[in-house]
Amino acid sequence: MDSHDHPLLPVGVRFRPTDQQLLQYLHWKMHGQPYFKRAVLDCDLYGEIEPWEIWLRFGGTDGEDLYFFTKLKRSTNNSGRLSAHINRKVGLANGTWSGENSASPIFATKTDKTIIGYCKRFRYENVQLPEHHGEWIMHEYSLHQDSIQQAVDSNYVLCRFKKNERLKRKLQKDLEEQQLSRRRMTT
Repeated sequence: MDSHDHPLLPVGVRFRPTDQQLLQYLHWKMHGQPYFKRAVLDCDLYGEIEPWEIWLRFGGTDGEDLYFFTKLKRSTNNSGRLSAHINRKVGLANGTWSGENSASPIFATKTDKTIIGYCKRFRYENVQLPEHHGEWIMHEYSLHQDSIQQAVDSNYVLCRFKKNERLKRKLQKDLEEQQLSRRRMTT
């Protein structure tokens, strides 16, 4: 399989959706309409599975994205009612998806400025596991409130999930600088 192919798509087929297309997939999922299920998979990204385990389980490839539908998990308040707060813990090692920005609006088209959804970027954080801290990036797509009326299940979001290549390049650069510094010290 070519390294640029999605692991569950036919060989040679690439899945490179726009933000608007991802929101269309999410709309179909939330409204119980048919869609190509091998392009966007179901996975609990806010559950007990660690990000690197998800990556391996679904055949992630460096430099490529995986796409998942996942359900939001709302916290409960003291009276046992669901709150507006979303619980974004992940795995069993105290990791969390930490928001890097506020939700950015996604417009219908370049000329039609109707907001159809939002995208928010998250980074995996876990200081107890420094080898994975910051290694995973997730973009969470949600539909605009007007689009979730009459949805079969309105708790879904669509997530684009990938390794943080910038972190990998930074670590590589730091390692090279350390090696160069050691060579200078020994000569």
